[in-house]
Amino acid sequence: MIQTVMGELPAGELGVTMCHEHLAVDLSPVRGDEDSHFDDEELVTEELLKMKALGVEAVIEVSCNDMGRNVRRLKKYSGICGLHVIASTGYYLAEYHSDFVKNSSSEELCEVFCREITEGIDGTGIKAGIIGEVASGEPEMRESERRVLIAAGMAGKRTGTAVTTHCQLGRLGLEQSGLLMNQGMAPDKIILGHLDLADDRAYYEELLGLGVNIGFDTIGKTGYLSDERRADNLMYLIERGYEKQLVLSQDISRKSYFSRYGTYSGYMTVMKDFVPLLRERGIKEETLAALLVHNPARILDKAETAAK
Repeated sequence: MIQTVMGELPAGELGVTMCHEHLAVDLSPVRGDEDSHFDDEELVTEELLKMKALGVEAVIEVSCNDMGRNVRRLKKYSGICGLHVIASTGYYLAEYHSDFVKNSSSEELCEVFCREITEGIDGTGIKAGIIGEVASGEPEMRESERRVLIAAGMAGKRTGTAVTTHCQLGRLGLEQSGLLMNQGMAPDKIILGHLDLADDRAYYEELLGLGVNIGFDTIGKTGYLSDERRADNLMYLIERGYEKQLVLSQDISRKSYFSRYGTYSGYMTVMKDFVPLLRERGIKEETLAALLVHNPARILDKAETAAK
C-alpha cells in the first residue's frame, strides 16, 4: 500500500507519477523573494489540472517540515484535481534548519519522522508517505544535514518508508547513499534527487550499481543542462539495463516556472516536452511505463518493503 494525503492506496492504482514536486512550498525566508512562495491556490490548481490532462495521476510532494509544508492544502489539491498526492516528512538544507534541528540528535529527528508517518502531520491526521527531501549542500555536507540523513535512514528502516533526497547539483550521492544504507535502508527504497544535473555517466553507473534509484527530476531547467543532454544520458542508462532504477520529474519550485507565464511548461514539462525527446530516441513504451508508473509504485509501496 501507498500512503497518500487521502489515505492508503493500492500500489497498482498509483498511475503516472511525478516523483519530485512542490505544490505548497515557501522558501522565501531563505531565498529572500516571493517566487518560491506558492500562496495562490487558484494558480497552482490551474497548473495541476494542465498536468493531469496530459495523463499524470500522482505527485510526490517533497516540501518538508522546513520548506513551508502545508498538508491541508495538499489534501485540498488532491480532492479538487483528482490526483494522488504523497506528502513528505524531513528537513532540507542546513540554511533552512531551525535551532531544534541544529541541536537535535539523529534519534530525536528520527522520532519526528516516525510520528509523522504513523500518526500524522501537525495534528491533521494526514500521514507522510515518504521521507524527504532530505538534503546535502556542496561541496561538503554540513553536520546537521548528516544527522538528518542518518535520521531518515533510521526512520526508513523502522517504518518501511522510502527516502528521497536533494543532491545539490547532483553531487554527494555516494555519501548520501552510504549514510542511508548504513542505517539498514534497502537501496531500492532510496531516490537520489537531481542526479540529472551531474551529467556524469560513470558516476551514474557507480550509484546504480549500489541498487539505489536516481531521479532525473529537474527536467526543463535548461539553464543548468539541456534536456537533449538529459535524454541522451537517460537513454544511455536504459541501454545498460538500469530502467528499473530511474524516475522522472521537473521540480517546480518557483512560480516563474509555471506555464501561465509563457517561458516554461510548469508541471507539464516531463509529459509535454521530455517524453517526446525520449520517443525520438527510440524508448520503448514499456520502458517509459517503468519510469513513470512501475518504478514510483514499487519505491513507495510499503507492502513491497514488508515482503522482503
